[in-house]
Amino acid sequence: MIEILLFFIAASILLYVVLGGADYGAGILELLPLSQRQAKQRSVVNDAMGPVWEANHMWLILIVVILFMGFPPIFTMVMVHLHIPVVALLVGIVARGTAFTFRHYDAVHDVKSQRVYSLIFSLSSLWTTFWLGVLAGSLWQGRIDPEAQDFIGAYVAPWSGLVPVAMGCFTICICAFLAAVYLVGETKDPELKKYFWKRGFVFNVALICSGGLVFAAAYWEQSAFLTAFLQHPLSIACVVFATLLFFLLWQLLRRNQPLLVRLTAAAQVSLIIMGWFFAIAPAALMTPQGPVTFYQAAAPEATLRQLTYALCIGSALIFPSLFYLMKVFKLSGKSLQGDSTKNDGK
Repeated sequence: MIEILLFFIAASILLYVVLGGADYGAGILELLPLSQRQAKQRSVVNDAMGPVWEANHMWLILIVVILFMGFPPIFTMVMVHLHIPVVALLVGIVARGTAFTFRHYDAVHDVKSQRVYSLIFSLSSLWTTFWLGVLAGSLWQGRIDPEAQDFIGAYVAPWSGLVPVAMGCFTICICAFLAAVYLVGETKDPELKKYFWKRGFVFNVALICSGGLVFAAAYWEQSAFLTAFLQHPLSIACVVFATLLFFLLWQLLRRNQPLLVRLTAAAQVSLIIMGWFFAIAPAALMTPQGPVTFYQAAAPEATLRQLTYALCIGSALIFPSLFYLMKVFKLSGKSLQGDSTKNDGK
């Protein structure tokens, strides 16, 4: 039963990063200078995100619900000792969603208001992505101490340090890379395609460099994550294959094959996340007293059974609905072009 729930958690994290991460990255890309094509870029982002961006948060909600019901001690430790980065993350999600909604649906579309919405959307995308990485980096550095007696030790030390910061930068690069690569296939403008192509290349290189920064930070701080990673052959294999896909990805981009490019980019990021899973599983987080595994923190068998049944039934409803959503707004070629045109601030 626990293994099934772990599969749902892993699949939700994977889908949230691969699908939702690209949405965050689209906002980050808007922070980069684009001169006269800024309005067209926003239009492409609106068309790409508009129909599906709310659906991507379903995976984050699913992770929270599974931890809350199935593994309450882990949920409690994260929400208590990492509540500062969690609040920062939630503020970013709310600000980002609000700004994007107003940018798209505000009854008044003047240049000034659109600039304000776009700036909030872009900054909150960067802010939220960074804190997602900080949370991921905090889980395994061994500073979440349930026995801490002071405020700093209980609520600040768990997420401070070089590893969470490096993970925050790494997550920003992942999201920006996915967005740039995905957006290549969302436009027919050759100049904009070239722009996204270049941004994708830059962030793919930055992804590799920031990944090295995470390992360097883990080595400097003698993190248990580095030891766990190096001792697991599957983790090393995943990162090696992800790096090798770099060459395949850019060959496909040169041949202008957007679907294969997206699949390869998603596979590259998925391998990185799977390498992380293999290194830490079945532990969820590390404390000074030792690792806390999902098996140690599991709820009673009856609760796990009900949760598993609910997830299986829910999957039978969610996945066909998600496929239909994608088919209607993505695979059929429909877009929000008419709406997006007015969002350019013109």
